[in-house]
Amino acid sequence: MDGFKPYRTVSHPATAEYIEKKSRFIATVSPVRDDEDAREFVLSVKKKYPDARHNCYAYLTLDGMTRYSDDGEPKGTAGLPILGVLQKQQLSGAAVVVTRYFGGILLGAAGLLRAYTKAAADGVEAAGVITVKPYTKVDVTVSFSDAERVKYELSRMELPEFQTEYLDAVTYHLLVPKERTDEIVSQMTKITAAKAKITVTGTQMGS
Repeated sequence: MDGFKPYRTVSHPATAEYIEKKSRFIATVSPVRDDEDAREFVLSVKKKYPDARHNCYAYLTLDGMTRYSDDGEPKGTAGLPILGVLQKQQLSGAAVVVTRYFGGILLGAAGLLRAYTKAAADGVEAAGVITVKPYTKVDVTVSFSDAERVKYELSRMELPEFQTEYLDAVTYHLLVPKERTDEIVSQMTKITAAKAKITVTGTQMGS
């Protein structure tokens, strides 16, 4: 994946539980970066539920790797449905493990497919979905006499929270949505009558 291309992923780790005919399905969800990160996450869930009959999973990494496992369930009834939930939401960098404790009643292939889909969807909902996009890091340095006016204008621009540094002058460290970089730089130049020192220091991903 392009390091600065917007993508959808889960906001934070979460769990959700679903009961179907006495079988307990526990969905554990987490953001992941790469294959190693995802494997470690899957292993951590298996260690958490060592007595479970199945720990089925699917994940999509930020670099485009896709993996899934039925972990002993009939082929196509667990891993693929979990993966389908991630793909339907167009997620990247996300992993779901659905742990099943067998309740003594067979669900059949169709029942398993529905249950794993439901559990995975509930887990993703609990984790929340966000869009991660590129932000430009911009430093705006102004004199103390211009600082309050610039701060007021920045507060109206609906930017993520910015940091302020006071030295011989005042520097506002901004995170600007990449598509708004030219607009913000132009506004800062206009507001300060071109007296501000404006420096683009890099790019980072954020939500």
